[in-house]
Amino acid sequence: MTWKKIAAAAAAIAAIIIIIIVFAARKHKQEGYVLDATSKIRFKDADIYLTGRDFNADNVKEYFANDVINPYTLKYFIFLDEKFKDVRSREELLEKVREYLYSVMPSYDEADKLFAVYQTYTDCQLGLHDKMKSWGSPASPEDAIDYLHKLQEYRRDVFGKDDADALYGPSVMAEEYPIRRGMIIGDRNLYGEAKEKRLAQLKKEMWGKDADQADDFLEPLNRYNDKLQMYGRDLGEMKSDDDRRARVREFRREFFSPDQVQKLEEVDNTLAREKSRESDYFDQESKIRNNPSFNDDEKSAKIRELQDQMFGVEADAFRRRLTIEKGE
Repeated sequence: MTWKKIAAAAAAIAAIIIIIIVFAARKHKQEGYVLDATSKIRFKDADIYLTGRDFNADNVKEYFANDVINPYTLKYFIFLDEKFKDVRSREELLEKVREYLYSVMPSYDEADKLFAVYQTYTDCQLGLHDKMKSWGSPASPEDAIDYLHKLQEYRRDVFGKDDADALYGPSVMAEEYPIRRGMIIGDRNLYGEAKEKRLAQLKKEMWGKDADQADDFLEPLNRYNDKLQMYGRDLGEMKSDDDRRARVREFRREFFSPDQVQKLEEVDNTLAREKSRESDYFDQESKIRNNPSFNDDEKSAKIRELQDQMFGVEADAFRRRLTIEKGE
């Protein structure tokens, strides 16, 4: 097996976590954090893991001037994996990485220190490849968190707890938090206010004094959609459409500019008009189909005439859509 395949298998962890985040909708648990606010990891450390980095000879010297294990180390090792992804053996990989580090680090001594950590990291990845087979893929958010526990415990066995948490901790917290956050947001049994309180508690317990920064990685549109999902039960139980629209407008004002809110409302109005027009059309189509005074050909002709009248230049597109929906 080539190193490229092994690295790809280890990278599958990230894909598994993403899938679980997307479908996270089970009851939230506060207990059992892999890492939390009592660790030395700060939100800025997780941000380093989440954002892109351009590693070159100059900034590598800066990143590892004080300690070879820091928030940049894992990101740099991932960079090295990608740089030498086509090598076919562990020995070849390590030799190429050693030569490369000698060329970019200030001294052989500093390069050797970083290389020693990378060598252990490589062996950890190789061992992880076999572990992943026995663990299987998580099928729920709770399983995904248990999966993160297993990953980190294995890494602690290899590196020791302090080094493993310093090296992998930011990535673990960057993965664990969205899973737990998604579990809260997707809980259909809770109202929005209860979810807001649980989210605040989650941020405090995981990020401590950095709690206010926990959702900085989300774009306004993502945060708005999360808000709609968070208050899904509240909105669904509102008896008045006007009240529901007013609440949604409040959410939009929380995340978007006045111009953006206006454009969203214009889209809503357009969709509402189209929905009303289609409802009116289907009512009239039903009357034609149920009119015993028309034969089948006459019904088809009158329905086509109705479509042309109501949808104008969009009539052909409407007919194509109906054909697709009917599976014809």
